[in-house]
Amino acid sequence: MNIPTQGRVSLPVALNWHFEPTCNYRCKFCFAHFADIEEKSDYPIPQLYADLYARGVKKITFVGGEPMLDRRIDHRITLAAEMGFTTCLVTNGTKVTPRWLEKMREHLHWIGFSIDASNDHLHAQIGRGRAGEIKKGYSKHLERSLVSWNAAKSLDYNLKLNTVVCSYNKSDDMSELVGRLAPDRWKVFQALPIKGENDDEWDELEISSEEFSAWVTRHDHLAPVVESNDLMTGSYCMLDGKLRFYNNVGGEFKHSAPIPEVGMDRAWSEIESLFSDDVFEDRGGVWSWEVSK
Repeated sequence: MNIPTQGRVSLPVALNWHFEPTCNYRCKFCFAHFADIEEKSDYPIPQLYADLYARGVKKITFVGGEPMLDRRIDHRITLAAEMGFTTCLVTNGTKVTPRWLEKMREHLHWIGFSIDASNDHLHAQIGRGRAGEIKKGYSKHLERSLVSWNAAKSLDYNLKLNTVVCSYNKSDDMSELVGRLAPDRWKVFQALPIKGENDDEWDELEISSEEFSAWVTRHDHLAPVVESNDLMTGSYCMLDGKLRFYNNVGGEFKHSAPIPEVGMDRAWSEIESLFSDDVFEDRGGVWSWEVSK
């Protein structure tokens, strides 16, 4: 394959790779359904990593969908660590077992669990649960997550907690739970509307800036890293399963051409103007992610 080349671009130091489009959960606020991805790219991963590293990427966060549904996840994490990247996984925890955690301990530097509420009644309302559970009106997400979290903690993993705030959990108080979990980093996001992803559900999900601020104030003593809609817009370097760079512009995802077709430099150049270094810095895109344990 002849791929056009041009001057080497400079990429942000942190990349989110949404390589697995499918998910076994039904979160109503999800903006990562990837409905247009029928087949994932089979581009050589060593070449992808080498090109990313040469252009300045230092941390790769493996995301979905649910990344643990991809049978190649172990290899992708291990190879990234061997090539010098800091590795991070964001997961709903359904396939994170103690045995898997032991196997991946040398290669996975950070593991992030998504927990949005202090109880599973709220998780059921949000849709954070297995498809079969949600269809029947319940969730066991928190119950499962606590098992996986404690197993990871016993192995001394660097632990992140991710929470999305929407209309369903805006009055919740997670203080006791988060105090008990004691994450190394707690990311809190205001639910974000994206056209074609969650706009069908948005009327029942939307939360005002004032309501989000009230939720943040309630949890201020736990020092969460807070991202409003403004801070989430244009501040992430993201790849999808087709190896297209993409970003949020005006509540809609815009994509580059796939890297296998045009090369990494041209692909990033097509989307680079949509990325804001200033907003990336404002939201704390660079933090102390170096391996500390």
